[in-house]
Amino acid sequence: MGTLWQFDSGDTHYSVRSSGASIRLYTNRVFHSQWNPGNPFSGGIWDCLSLPVFYRDRTEPWRVLLLGVGGGAVIQQLKRLITIDQLSAVEIDEHHLNIARRWFGINDEHVALIHDDAVNWLYSYDSEPYDLIIDDLFGHASGEPVRACELEHDWLLALYKNLKPDGLLIANCIDQAELRAAIPSFNDVGFRFGYRWSLSAYENVIAVFSRTSLHARDWSRNLASSGLNAAVQRQARSTQRKPIRGLGKLAR
Repeated sequence: MGTLWQFDSGDTHYSVRSSGASIRLYTNRVFHSQWNPGNPFSGGIWDCLSLPVFYRDRTEPWRVLLLGVGGGAVIQQLKRLITIDQLSAVEIDEHHLNIARRWFGINDEHVALIHDDAVNWLYSYDSEPYDLIIDDLFGHASGEPVRACELEHDWLLALYKNLKPDGLLIANCIDQAELRAAIPSFNDVGFRFGYRWSLSAYENVIAVFSRTSLHARDWSRNLASSGLNAAVQRQARSTQRKPIRGLGKLAR
């Protein structure tokens, strides 16, 4: 693995490294993003943040809100999966935004990179709701990822209120225990359907929520018609996807 660029700002060390044809972002030793334009879906946890869009019609224009940018790998993936009308990506770390532009190629007229505290930004937001919100808000402590905003009632209500009625919320959870503890709050604010996505190589659990039905058959059909090659589709189907229990209704 080679170091392409590194920078220190206060007590934070940023490193962009190459691993084969992939580019990786590390911040204080925490692995934030990986991107390989020749292999955009390579079995990383970022796949689980983007591929759930196939629960919905991918051909209609989407309004997307990404909370937490990292290097921007998820943005690059979404651009290959859906028609983006507007994507707003909010990130508190200005250096991450610069890295996303320079090293991860995030330079698109439909993508707005916003330097702000994503939590305060969303609480203050008062405009058109989104088709998709991705909550990927993580900091770091002692070389380990730490959630920047707990999955508690007020925060989940803010996310809920800014989704369209059939919109998707995708939330990155540290592990299964974090998701399990938050399920009652997801239910209380009005999310009635959910799926838990995971990969055996990662402790992270990706939660997909909606107030309207989520169907595995819709996801499978939309994946099949996506134009992704056979290897990528096999990789996508290898993710573990299970209904989240404890909501008002069970996902099917």
